[in-house]
Amino acid sequence: MIPHPNKTNIITKFFTFLFYGKKTGEPMRYLFIGGTCSLIDIALLYVFVEFFHIWYLYASILSFSIACIVGFFGQKYFTFKNKSKNHITQFIIYFTTAGIGLLINSGCIFVFVSILGMWYILASVITKFIVLIWNFLASKYITFRLFC
Repeated sequence: MIPHPNKTNIITKFFTFLFYGKKTGEPMRYLFIGGTCSLIDIALLYVFVEFFHIWYLYASILSFSIACIVGFFGQKYFTFKNKSKNHITQFIIYFTTAGIGLLINSGCIFVFVSILGMWYILASVITKFIVLIWNFLASKYITFRLFC
């Protein structure tokens, strides 16, 4: 069944406004890429712990690092639409700022799991919201603005 042209037009306008609107575009694109990376991170964390029997803290470092690689390209090209050819410099800066996010991530997960006795997946989900603010500000104002 072919969608009615007016419905398609409304849907297209909605997504255009959402992802490309002046005020909504950048934050929504960031949340989309960040959400995708968070899902990758949590899925890999689960696989590393449950199937490869890696200690949850090491697994969270590994899964976070892999998700950061995906995040770099998504944030550079989709969220911030950065056209700089300074790929190596931006990648180094991105991973330096992500390293701070990793320290926040690891510290929070350790506290939630080892001290508060929380399930490692729940701890990871909660931690994502804490790290989100740092990652957005660092990407927006340091990695993809400062080193254009």
